[in-house]
Amino acid sequence: MFIRSFMIVVMSVPAIFADETIDRFSLDGKQNIMAGEHLGVVNHHVTTGTPYDRVGSIDGLWAPPYVSSDFACNLTINSKLVPVTRYVWWPMKFESQGILDGLTMKTSLLLIAGKRAAVQSVTLHNESGEKKEFSLEAALGKNTLDWSDVWEFSRERSRTPTTAEVDQQTIIIKQGAYAVVVATNRSGWIWDAESRQGRCSVILEPGQSETVQLVFAMGVTNTVLADIQEIVSNPERSIARSEKHYVEEFESLYEHLPRFHSDNKQLERLYDRSVMHFFMNHWDVKEFCLHPYYGTGSVRGGCVCNYLWNYGETWEIIHLLDPAASREHIKHFLGLNLTKHFAFLPVTGKAFGPWYMINQEKIIGHVYFYVKLTGDADFLSQQVDGRTIMDHMLEQALALDDPEKPVALIDYGPSNSHLELRRKPNYYNHVMPDLNGRRYDNYIRVAELAEIYGEPKPFLVERAESLKQLLKEKLWNRETRWFDFINDQEKLESRYTIQMYKLIGSPLLDHETEAGLLSHWNENEFLGKYGVHSLALQDEAFDPADIDNGGPGACTCFPPQIAERFYKAGHPEKGGDIIHRILWWADRLPYWGDSVVAHEIDYRRDTPLQCTLDSVAVAQCMIFGMFGIDAGFDGTIVIQPSLPDFARTMSLQGVTIRGLTFDIDVTPNDFTVTVGNERITASPGKTVFLKEGRSPTLTP
Repeated sequence: MFIRSFMIVVMSVPAIFADETIDRFSLDGKQNIMAGEHLGVVNHHVTTGTPYDRVGSIDGLWAPPYVSSDFACNLTINSKLVPVTRYVWWPMKFESQGILDGLTMKTSLLLIAGKRAAVQSVTLHNESGEKKEFSLEAALGKNTLDWSDVWEFSRERSRTPTTAEVDQQTIIIKQGAYAVVVATNRSGWIWDAESRQGRCSVILEPGQSETVQLVFAMGVTNTVLADIQEIVSNPERSIARSEKHYVEEFESLYEHLPRFHSDNKQLERLYDRSVMHFFMNHWDVKEFCLHPYYGTGSVRGGCVCNYLWNYGETWEIIHLLDPAASREHIKHFLGLNLTKHFAFLPVTGKAFGPWYMINQEKIIGHVYFYVKLTGDADFLSQQVDGRTIMDHMLEQALALDDPEKPVALIDYGPSNSHLELRRKPNYYNHVMPDLNGRRYDNYIRVAELAEIYGEPKPFLVERAESLKQLLKEKLWNRETRWFDFINDQEKLESRYTIQMYKLIGSPLLDHETEAGLLSHWNENEFLGKYGVHSLALQDEAFDPADIDNGGPGACTCFPPQIAERFYKAGHPEKGGDIIHRILWWADRLPYWGDSVVAHEIDYRRDTPLQCTLDSVAVAQCMIFGMFGIDAGFDGTIVIQPSLPDFARTMSLQGVTIRGLTFDIDVTPNDFTVTVGNERITASPGKTVFLKEGRSPTLTP
């Protein structure tokens, strides 16, 4: 076997990172159901599309605030695309391979750590028994390029034409002060500025291999050229440094979040893939308003903005991972008018969009769990726009309410923004029971925060109890065993939405109403073979085309959220059943997007939000639901795990809450909690209590 002496890497697919921690996030293409136009990689600075129908293709570059949405790089051999026979995906890396005319092409695209740059390594191997002379080409296309401070739900698109110039083995595609630059140090490589194509001649003896590396970068021209020069001078060094950095970064992720282990490896993979969404939606961009910034989306530039709807679903787990960043995100949201808007932009930090009625629940929940899990009650005294966090909490709890009058059910108006049902805009509006019901916990949580703050507000508890009575009196339907809503004609009507199960575990429900809701939790209504239905199958509003809230499936965060509530409400078998139905997510999707189908293995495909932050709700459910972990305002940590019937063992290693670090190991016969050198074992159903400075204790 003959090997060229320059820039040679003999690669296999899949390539293995130096540590299994990062390799566990990979996905072999044989398992993947995600469409090629939705697949991409990201590294906190840049994201690009990685279609898998042709070897080594790149589709679009987004490095907020820079965007070249129509950028492309297609590799060919003698002007022929190489069809993919195998590919492997990692969050920041993509490998593919294929065979054409006796030549094997293997490519490895790696985003360079800390930069808006990437290296595409192209390894060519002569599989035949004869000498091969051929041309390797890269066609870039005539892309546009822009700087944008608006990154909303859709993928940001570039529109301004570019010019191109060539400097030896580098092509510089410019628009004003910005550029996309592609370079190689392969001798004999020739770029043509007009066609934006590059090529080199390759001669391979039988069994011989050669690797050519192309370096990509985007941003301000001078910065890009400096990055390109550094990387192209020694691509292997940049690759090695980046892979080492990513290994360390994922190890660090598990220094803040617990590691989950189980004999059920699919359950283990489900946890890991959920946690991975923190890496993929974490942006470290100097032009952004927060550092770091956790966006709603990321891949291929989709939904880089920050919706409180999505960020709110992380309201427990993010305080374990990054409490400092969480504080800043909470404060930024409170600086917006949360009765007018639902999101803010990453560059300007400005609010945009209409009001979502769940804003108040999400921001209150974030502050509530932050204080419980960190013990940082002083946070309530910090100020946003001249008012304390506690002042803001009171305002949010009383939004659309008049504390001078008896509690009343809120008419949320004709907006269709809660469920966004497509078939008819008035299917579920006005006096909605799930939204009114959530107000109960809003009152109670803010009342608890007020106690911690030292300024008790007992009237909030009184309003909560009055609301409980009013909701049952006005909206509970004893015949259907469901809460009705009041429509625009002031008539009662039923809408069997999964949102009602967000009330499970709340004292708002009494025995009758909880039992009534649970009577509908079955495979004829809400349960699908592969998940849960957002509308019951028999609901007249059920829409086969409306996956997220219209019935065929549900938003990615809904199944784990409902499961966590079942666990906390004392229905662990129902919580475990939901997790069992979605285990396939771990093995068939590289990351999880807007919503997932319940009756078959599929996902919503008509949205740019293919990688959503609230996917961490699965890991959150497993920590705080399956393992039954809770924290009291007095510093007590409660642990009461429930082993699902599809696992024989499970453990959490390195849980850190309120300065205490502990492990939990669960078997069918007992569970053990270890804190430092102390260990306590309990039988199923018992509860372990931890508190700093005390030995672990059991319930009597």
